[in-house]
Amino acid sequence: MNQERLIDAICRLGQSLSDSSNPHLEMAQRQARNTNPWFDEKSIHFALEAWAKVLQKEKIQEWLASEKINGFVEKPKTIGIVMAGNIPLVGMHDLLCVLLSGHLAKVKLSEDDKPLMQFIIQELHRFDRWFQTHLLEADKLNGIDAIIATGSNNTSRYFEFYFRNIPAIIRKNRNSLAILSGDESPEELYLIGQDVFMHYGLGCRNVTHLLIPRSDSPTRFYDHIADHYEVLNHNKYANNYTYHRALFLLNKQEHLDNNFLLMKEDDSLHSPVGCLNYSYYSNLEEVQEYYASNKDSIQVVISKMDLPFATVAPGKAQMPELNDYADGVNTLDFCYTV
Repeated sequence: MNQERLIDAICRLGQSLSDSSNPHLEMAQRQARNTNPWFDEKSIHFALEAWAKVLQKEKIQEWLASEKINGFVEKPKTIGIVMAGNIPLVGMHDLLCVLLSGHLAKVKLSEDDKPLMQFIIQELHRFDRWFQTHLLEADKLNGIDAIIATGSNNTSRYFEFYFRNIPAIIRKNRNSLAILSGDESPEELYLIGQDVFMHYGLGCRNVTHLLIPRSDSPTRFYDHIADHYEVLNHNKYANNYTYHRALFLLNKQEHLDNNFLLMKEDDSLHSPVGCLNYSYYSNLEEVQEYYASNKDSIQVVISKMDLPFATVAPGKAQMPELNDYADGVNTLDFCYTV
């Protein structure tokens, strides 16, 4: 196996993800919906389409070239991957980094995303025998040389202790921030709503806090996200929304309510499902202060503004490119230096 042949197999995988006639993909989607009620048809389809667009030969080659990579590592090792399962196919990027560097990937799947990731593994095994010895599913990650592990703040402490003697990337909880300029178009506000609601707000790239200029109002945002009301048709989302609305009313907390999203003025970056925090800023210095205070917990900043830190355009939060690394840690570089 060489890297060029591996890239060809990965591109075939991209084609499989958009092949609605593939019975194995259809079965995986059905099993995913049955296994995890949060994974409805829309959420799964969005993830499949996003990855199908990324897994193209030109994009993969451009990514590797930008990292000055040409070929596998000289001494392949076994790298363990503990995958999250909060949104569909959330562990794909880590898997790509390990395989493209030529290492053996030993993967512990999340029960919440197991059917879709098992489809990925089975497809790659079918495309090339090399994957049958270099991509293994495991319940326990014994005998590994390095680890990439994603989990909650609590599980990260366990990971840090358990894997303390090997090179590691350990990821914790993160959320995303949207910064309004005050002159967004209705379409741009709708797209920021998509960044809030896609996957029902369960991903680290979902917006959980809105930073608004004092000359603006959160009600303007409300006015242009009305078409996202269908999230309330999902029973688990509706339960979260109803529960937090009852809490706000019981505790007499001031809030806004458009009957499917609760908005509360609160400096906290994190907000629970069904809720969105917001705060005001008067000038760019206050924006920078908020970012600096929360940057270790921010995954992505969504904004149309020209800011002194990296941003993505409205509607693009859940469509990362191959060079968008979780937590800002270059996973591919990690794989080439372990």
